Amino acid sequence: MGVPYLERIRAQVRDDFDTSVVAHDFDHLMRVEQHAKWIAEHEAVDVDRPVNVDIVRSAALLHDYHRFLEIKTGSHVSPLVADPLVRVVLAKAGAPEADVDRICECIDFTERFKCAGDDIRSLDVSREAMIVRDADMLDALGAVGIARAMMFGAKLGQPLRSDTPLEGQFRHGKAHSVIHHFHEKLLRLEAEFMTDAGAAEARRRTDYMRDYLRVLERELSYASAGVA
Repeated sequence: MGVPYLERIRAQVRDDFDTSVVAHDFDHLMRVEQHAKWIAEHEAVDVDRPVNVDIVRSAALLHDYHRFLEIKTGSHVSPLVADPLVRVVLAKAGAPEADVDRICECIDFTERFKCAGDDIRSLDVSREAMIVRDADMLDALGAVGIARAMMFGAKLGQPLRSDTPLEGQFRHGKAHSVIHHFHEKLLRLEAEFMTDAGAAEARRRTDYMRDYLRVLERELSYASAGVA
């Protein structure tokens, strides 16, 4: 049984997040929560300090409040900027202050990426933060990741493909195309996982994405050559 505030957080998130938060809606948050719980259960084995699963699950549910600020501003917003919003939800849910700080640390770490130039290995973060970040990245991979990339790309007005050269580094915000986003970020995430369980699942999901992209790009090249 989880701490009492977890259910209150989930109820608040259900009210706040709907399908207008494209690809980062309540269903996404629920999947990330389940990914985080699953990884935490695997990572808790043979660890001197047990993983706090309630902190992990709470952070997973709360990690996307910065998306509301992105909708308002039309540009990328760090989760750190939405920290006050998250703390209000946690206060209403009755979370202890010690847990609040640890949950917010986890949330901040979800948007740190090596492919974006962040030195993630040198950051002093908790195992809980690593788990939540891995859980969020898992939902960006595989069949679900493909669907979400297409949905979010359409929302941003990205074309499916573009002849613009790939960027050497991922940049937050609108990519030149959906296919660019796959190559500049999503396919690179596999190398960034920090938990064994998450990394193993990431490999399977990334292999599926690579297979999908090979088929997609082959079919697009047929169309370009006039082969319908």
